[in-house]
Amino acid sequence: RPGAPPLRRGQYKLGPAPSSPQSCVRASVGLSPPPPRLVTPGPSHDRFPPKEDVDEYVKLDPDEQQKRLRTIVKKIDLDSDGFLTESELSSWIQMSFKHYAMQEAKQQFVEYDKNSDGSVTWDEYNVQMYDRVIDFDENTVLDDAEEESFRQLHLKDKKRFEKANQDSSLGLSLEEFIAFEHPEEVDYMMEFVIEEALEEHDKNGDGFVSLEEFLGDYRRDPTANEDPEWILVEKDRFVNDYDKDHDGRLDPQELLSWVVPNNQGIAQEEALHLIDEMDLNGDKKLSEEEILENQDLFLTSEATDYGRQLHDDYFYHDEL
Repeated sequence: RPGAPPLRRGQYKLGPAPSSPQSCVRASVGLSPPPPRLVTPGPSHDRFPPKEDVDEYVKLDPDEQQKRLRTIVKKIDLDSDGFLTESELSSWIQMSFKHYAMQEAKQQFVEYDKNSDGSVTWDEYNVQMYDRVIDFDENTVLDDAEEESFRQLHLKDKKRFEKANQDSSLGLSLEEFIAFEHPEEVDYMMEFVIEEALEEHDKNGDGFVSLEEFLGDYRRDPTANEDPEWILVEKDRFVNDYDKDHDGRLDPQELLSWVVPNNQGIAQEEALHLIDEMDLNGDKKLSEEEILENQDLFLTSEATDYGRQLHDDYFYHDEL
């Protein structure tokens, strides 16, 4: 199935998604399943927070909860005029996305750095992911389709690892590891992101991705009168969201808007949703009073990362 890869909050992954069938591939080649990858939640289209996060902020003393919430509201209010605009909310949400992505990468770095020497080697990465070191020959195609699929994914990971390693040392520093895990956040990885996307989707090698290439292996059922709904949606996204110059194909820059999630768009959507739901006087912005009037909605939104910010002094500490 085509369309944007299953990415969330700025995460760009060339390897299998956590829910992908690659777990079956690992089993077929005798590998232990990797530990769960940290994937942050995506835009809250359903507006339902994770239960464990709700439980956490409910445990706070009501006075302390309100104190921390007021502090966060003041930090969002960049011009200190007493109101939160769409722009201020969107900027805060984007900052929160990046903060937690970086925090999770830092946690992973410690787990992967088996000898605690301050760098993660390719062997350490393999041991953490697969419980042993794996080394595939770049030029040897495997007969089994699933094993070959896994070989290709593993080689892509290795290529990304090497690209992130700017100083060509034996391992990745924390900054380089972040570039490996989140290349979309690092300027020097952008060329790699584009190259990999073209390698996967540009089947005719012309340097662009056509609509047909965008849709992948899809072919209309000869007995059907029209395309299924999801294909119509993907075609609409190709034409209206990604193909900015309307030339019927995605150039490298347009390709980025597809393969790298648009955190700005996600944040703006959430900001507009909050204002629409909580703006009591219709002035298209939120006062502290309006937020406190409906604080449960605010605490179960991306604006507070579903309440998690109330337990993270990076956000509610007065000196931030």
